[in-house]
Amino acid sequence: MRNGRITLVVLSVIAAAVMFTACGRNDISDYSVAYYDNGSVEYTNKGDGTDEHTVFELASNGKTVAAYTALAMADEGVFSLDDNIIQYLGNDLVTGDQRMNDITIRQLLCHTAGFSPSYELGVDKKIHTDPGTEFCYSGVGYIYLQSVIENASGMTLDQAASHYVFEPLGMNNSTFAGVKTITPYMALSNAVLYAMLMFVLSFYVLLLVSGVVGKISKFKYYTFKTAFVVSFAAAGIINTVFLLFFFVSKVFILFLIIYALMGTVLAVAGKHSKLFYASVPVLTAALFVLAFVIPVSIPVTNDLIDKAPNCAYTFRSTCEDMAVFCEALMDKANDPDGQDQMFLPAVKIDDKNAWGLGVAIEESDGQGTMYWHSGINPGFQSLYVLCPDQNRYIVVLTNSDSGLDLARELARDFLGIDGEWDIKRG
Repeated sequence: MRNGRITLVVLSVIAAAVMFTACGRNDISDYSVAYYDNGSVEYTNKGDGTDEHTVFELASNGKTVAAYTALAMADEGVFSLDDNIIQYLGNDLVTGDQRMNDITIRQLLCHTAGFSPSYELGVDKKIHTDPGTEFCYSGVGYIYLQSVIENASGMTLDQAASHYVFEPLGMNNSTFAGVKTITPYMALSNAVLYAMLMFVLSFYVLLLVSGVVGKISKFKYYTFKTAFVVSFAAAGIINTVFLLFFFVSKVFILFLIIYALMGTVLAVAGKHSKLFYASVPVLTAALFVLAFVIPVSIPVTNDLIDKAPNCAYTFRSTCEDMAVFCEALMDKANDPDGQDQMFLPAVKIDDKNAWGLGVAIEESDGQGTMYWHSGINPGFQSLYVLCPDQNRYIVVLTNSDSGLDLARELARDFLGIDGEWDIKRG
């Protein structure tokens, strides 16, 4: 009987691995690409039902939209780019650091305000470097820019973007609000890590605390087995709240499947202590090993609970809309009356790279200047590259954790330039 239960554990792990493998190899499930060449746009799409009207998450590419919005507001006289931001901030973003008084809108746009790149689990309001002294790509800085836009305009981010960008350009399928996108695909390793990390940490911390308390009290009030079960249940609740409200709710269904599998094994293990106590550690270890060894991508869900509009990562759009946006950017870059300041280097990063007011700038040896931005969200990666010297641009949207590799390859082939289109983000 004991051997039968051990066999069940092994078969459960194998079944999970087979299920994951069947979801698809580690390739790009869907993408939409726009090629612009001297006034003509052509689209190439992959995936069942995927076309230039399909909505993708574009993540950090929304920063360029926010920058475009801010520059339009400056042109309208709503504020000056050299205004100090503190006069436009909500109280929740103001700290006691006196350097907050020195930060300008211009510095937010070109990532020299001194903020951290981190924002995933809450805004890091600490100023890490003196404003205006060095480049540090910062999602936090653009959250501050969003506050400036909203408080100066009296509109929400999405309303301001619609007023200054989406409606004037005819971008009818673009938003910072929560709308359904194409199904995201995540690398199995990423999906399992996101789905299980907080559960594993919570379970072992709770179990350790329960064990210490039980040891001191000589398990007078409860048994270790009870502590084990309670820790398992409590960790499940903690991870549920964490995934749904603070982290990546796209992998919540995956967590439920794994959690149900573990719970079933615990129930079947019953009175066999060794198997009972070994089940969660063994299954967890096996799952992580399989996830990082098997190179597959799996479909996950859209966010089950929509995140509040945020210019750092909630931008959603289509390839067609992004082609319209990039054409507007090209017009600004090629303006005969003087290049828009968005495209003038505001800070030098290294010998080849600089940053303007909302776009990255890369110099290619003898092949001109390129302007670009990329976006990375769990299950989505995207890139656009403008090459005004060739009067060409490319937009690549993917629902994959490895989409940037494809995007850069397509851009190099189309532009004939061995570009990097990458900078250190942390």
